Amino acid sequence: MFMILEVVGDNMLKSVNVYFNPKIDTKDKLNKIKELGYNECFTGLDRYAENMSLKKEIKYIKKLGFNITMIHCKYDGKILDNFWLDNKIGDYIVKDYSKQMKKIKGFTKNFVIHLNGSRNSTTSEIGLERIKKLLEVAKKCDLNLCIENLFSSFEIPYIFDHINDEHLKICFDVGHKNCLTPNFDVIKDYGKYISVLHIHDNNSKNDEHKILGTGTINLKELAKDLSMYTNLVLSAEIKQKDDNDYIEYLKENYIALTNLENDISNLIK
Repeated sequence: MFMILEVVGDNMLKSVNVYFNPKIDTKDKLNKIKELGYNECFTGLDRYAENMSLKKEIKYIKKLGFNITMIHCKYDGKILDNFWLDNKIGDYIVKDYSKQMKKIKGFTKNFVIHLNGSRNSTTSEIGLERIKKLLEVAKKCDLNLCIENLFSSFEIPYIFDHINDEHLKICFDVGHKNCLTPNFDVIKDYGKYISVLHIHDNNSKNDEHKILGTGTINLKELAKDLSMYTNLVLSAEIKQKDDNDYIEYLKENYIALTNLENDISNLIK
């Protein structure tokens, strides 16, 4: 499916989510991720895809010598729009994310959160105050609070135009931009705040989390966008939805990241 090109220039680090396939033993997935040459990996607080506790998974990841690029929050998409509303559910989300940050203290530098769950989400002063509360916890835990781009094209501008904090960052999700907010250029206006990436592809309509290069994302344009941020780890957030060989799936993803790396390197050499 993919043809790997000759690597140009300094290698960029490559990472992948451990939760790409919930049917495979966690240790087996991690061993193959290491064996195939990935430099890092990342996991999440939602344990649906793993057969061990977060603590045990982190311990094994460290044993393999991996840096943990980020840890994804556990969330309920059906209630997330309440984050911006003056109600008890919004307060609960703040408390829950705060507990999650305390739980992962010392495991990673980046904590990725979702702040909206639909196109009906809005923004508000109370939402900003809640983010400030989360940033207080992030600072104590030495974490970057990484806001992931989702359904809203105005949420990130609203947040970053009102709050200036060294711990406030962005998780730029390439796939979400392609299918949810194609006209919102996160990198152009807010690229300096990007701390981590979620790289995956889709058909421009559905959030499919396919391997890069198997959907409609313009690979040349993506490489051009990322060429200004070569210190970022190329982190894929993919989801295998078939019963094909998961090892081949990981290989194809690694090749896709390498080809992206080459496209970036060719632009900056």
